[in-house]
Amino acid sequence: MSNSAPRALPAADARLPLHARLRDALAARIAAQEWPADGRIPSETQLAAEYGVAPNTLRRALEQLVHERLLERRQGRGTFVRRPAFQAPLFRFFHFQDQQGGGVVIPESRIIGRAVTTLPDAAATALRLPPGHAALRLDRLRYWAGAPVVMEEIHLPLPRFAALRDRALSDFETLLYPLYEREFGLVVGGVEDELRVGLADARRAELLAVAEGSAVAIIDRLSLAVDGSPIEWRRAWGHGDRFAYRVSLR
Repeated sequence: MSNSAPRALPAADARLPLHARLRDALAARIAAQEWPADGRIPSETQLAAEYGVAPNTLRRALEQLVHERLLERRQGRGTFVRRPAFQAPLFRFFHFQDQQGGGVVIPESRIIGRAVTTLPDAAATALRLPPGHAALRLDRLRYWAGAPVVMEEIHLPLPRFAALRDRALSDFETLLYPLYEREFGLVVGGVEDELRVGLADARRAELLAVAEGSAVAIIDRLSLAVDGSPIEWRRAWGHGDRFAYRVSLR
């Protein structure tokens, strides 16, 4: 064990078990990108020595982070910061197949509008910000086989995302999460989705090329950093005839 003083654990709630406080300390270091996504963290022996804890305590903290999908173990190589899969989550609710009837594909996307505005009440609540907080709103259409299938309103709180106000709309990528990581150091570690079915108003009907009043799936998504803090809130409207939700309870 090192002769230097052990690294201090957060004292936010001393009632928590030692392994839980250790888990929070490690999650904070992941959120701060001390270990980059897809990067290997120090060995259990090194971390146990660094914090002055027993190996079993350290192992319990790591197992919790693996269970939460912040870390992943790779046989014979060590433990790595897990890079979230960016492409699949939203579109697991819709059916898209390639021309040969293959698996899920990621529709093309296009930012069609941008405005500096204020957060909707639902977004402000989810992002833990006061009503009327300034935000950048991106309007995005997703296309499959050349036809619009999903429309999104993406709300990004200011001033955190101010650098995107002047970015050319054509320079936005199909996937925004890698952009958040590269430009702002924000790694999306999870999302919370709320689903319902509604009717397309005139604007969404026009953008989605459906009749006004058609059934649409509505998905509210809150994107979270690896430490659980909110990053972005969006609302998506998708063709009701492509919507599918499956859950298995045991």
